[in-house]
Amino acid sequence: MNNALSPQSSTREKIIEAAASLIPEVGWGGVTSRRVAERAGVNTGVIHYHMGSIGELRRIAAVGKIEMFFLDRIGDALAQEDPPAAVELMLRGLCSSDSRDPELLLLYESLVAANRDEQLRAEIATSLSRLRHWLHDWFAERGVTRPLPAAVTVTAAMDGFLLQRMLDPDLDPAPLIEGLTALVKHQLA
Repeated sequence: MNNALSPQSSTREKIIEAAASLIPEVGWGGVTSRRVAERAGVNTGVIHYHMGSIGELRRIAAVGKIEMFFLDRIGDALAQEDPPAAVELMLRGLCSSDSRDPELLLLYESLVAANRDEQLRAEIATSLSRLRHWLHDWFAERGVTRPLPAAVTVTAAMDGFLLQRMLDPDLDPAPLIEGLTALVKHQLA
């Protein structure tokens, strides 16, 4: 089977990447067909051929990047067998970049936009639900006695910390790490 991208899927991916890179730069509403076309090196008609609407393009670009953001930053941590150590690595991974990192800015812009876009809100909620289920299963497999509360708490703490860090880039993650690792350690059978 040939794994090479077809020209059509390659164009689609360029369009999605262009939109994802523009959201942190110009804000949700600043991502227009014209700007995406310029960034992707295509004409505006191609945008609508591949995506339908600029709103759909923004949603696809944002949700895909948000999922990758969390997977990239916590996936390695979950290779750990020790739940408290994994929680610490997850949180340190989320804090490792500048608070003005384009991926974080895309997350922030998307969360604000989700307030007015039901479909975006539902898609982000679905992604967060998958993350909670993934953490739940991981905690359960490692003997955490109450895996659902642990998964919900860790997910909510990550979200909350990232939002607070947007406002206060110097926010120290150490107290959060200390609190969450103690909570998880307490839940081990």
